[in-house]
Amino acid sequence: MAIDKHHTNYIPLSVCDLRRWIGKPSIVVLDCSGAGVLMPYFTQPLLEENTGGYESSNVPYIRSSSAITEEHDSGGAEYLKPIRDTIVLCPTAQGEWLPLNYPELPADLFTSCLTTPIQIALRWFVFKNPLSTHGLDIETVADSIPGKLTDRKTPLGELNWIFTAITDTIAFNVLPSQLFMRLFRQDLLLASLFRNFLLAERILKTLGCTPMTYPELPSTFNHPLWDAWDLAVEQILLNHIKRSNDSLESTEEEVSERRGGLNIVKSPSLSPPPPDCGEINTPFFAEQLTAFEIWLEYAASKPKNQLVIKSPPNSNSPLPFLQSKEDSRRAMNQLDPPQELPIVLQVLLSQAHRVRALVLLRRFLALGPSAVNLALSVGIFPYVLKLLQSPINEYRSTLIEIWCEILAFDATCQADILKDKALKHFVVHLQSVESPTRSPTHSYEQQIKAMFIICVICNNYPLGQNEAVNERVHMLLDS
Repeated sequence: MAIDKHHTNYIPLSVCDLRRWIGKPSIVVLDCSGAGVLMPYFTQPLLEENTGGYESSNVPYIRSSSAITEEHDSGGAEYLKPIRDTIVLCPTAQGEWLPLNYPELPADLFTSCLTTPIQIALRWFVFKNPLSTHGLDIETVADSIPGKLTDRKTPLGELNWIFTAITDTIAFNVLPSQLFMRLFRQDLLLASLFRNFLLAERILKTLGCTPMTYPELPSTFNHPLWDAWDLAVEQILLNHIKRSNDSLESTEEEVSERRGGLNIVKSPSLSPPPPDCGEINTPFFAEQLTAFEIWLEYAASKPKNQLVIKSPPNSNSPLPFLQSKEDSRRAMNQLDPPQELPIVLQVLLSQAHRVRALVLLRRFLALGPSAVNLALSVGIFPYVLKLLQSPINEYRSTLIEIWCEILAFDATCQADILKDKALKHFVVHLQSVESPTRSPTHSYEQQIKAMFIICVICNNYPLGQNEAVNERVHMLLDS
């Protein structure tokens, strides 16, 4: 509906006209009751502009996300249908009403989840767990957590970081790799929107609604990792309550001392602590790294030459590089992928856990081509490429070993290495690998691995060869 020029009457608006006005690509959010009935009219291909209408008079009904779970698990081709130029998000299916009878939650709950997910997640946790959050005001709990969303060293920023890691991991474990890359890796805004949609689906499913999307996604509202999210939220809120109570007690003691022992006690309140409240570090990332390490120890017990790690979602079809009969026999010994892998990549952003995460990632890639393929599909490449520019030498040797595994699996990465001018980092490592603190054997191994990387970059690649000449690699070898 649109409003006339006098702002007095609503005028019916054709969905066809609206789609032509907004053009493509476009993202449509239909935050209303029964929004699912409109889904087909936003996804059906349009006819030419001068004819109007849709290509088919029988506009198909688009199923809700939960309705495709069975087909997705069985590997149906319909699930992998290419994404079109329009993305649609709906909070309700046909015939459903928005949950407007909860005064503790905002009326535009779906839109609030998409735009301010952390605030809504905090309010939802307090709403669902009144006993463990006793004393917290649901209206102000989001504003009382100190810090900034963009600062991972603050409680609010750490919570946002954990939310990103968990929603990425859930998506990676339930979506086909092509769809995951399209929605969660190719565009930052689109990735943020779909992460927030996972939260919206979890909340609205509990309230009796069936959120829908185009492209269709499997239902994730009951994924086990949401329990880890609840635990992280509870830890931060309990730490916040403790800090607030400690701050209140210290203030009362100061007032008592200044008034000569006359202690005037005010009613307890959980107001925001002072800005210099310090960090509140949750054990979430350390625990996830430990879980990943346990998985690696189990995988290491398998014969390496027969080990194959399946790509999520679990499929019975062999991986693309398993073509020979020998590789087919290897596929008989398959392992489910570690669900913590996307979280490990998020940990690379933190200096506190980076060294441990890199060592575990190196061990994972050493498991074979299927491990490297899985790591590349989750988005490892830009992380390890960026880390090459770090001046810290503590994990340079580990990075060299990681890049050996990547280039041994996919030599076409040589173009991206040259694009980011990263060849010089391998040359520098080749020059500075000898150190009195390292054994000669370790130095020789590092030299060999650095030279292997340089050789792969130059192999049948003139641009790489020219760059190697500019970096004087040939003179380094002569010396």
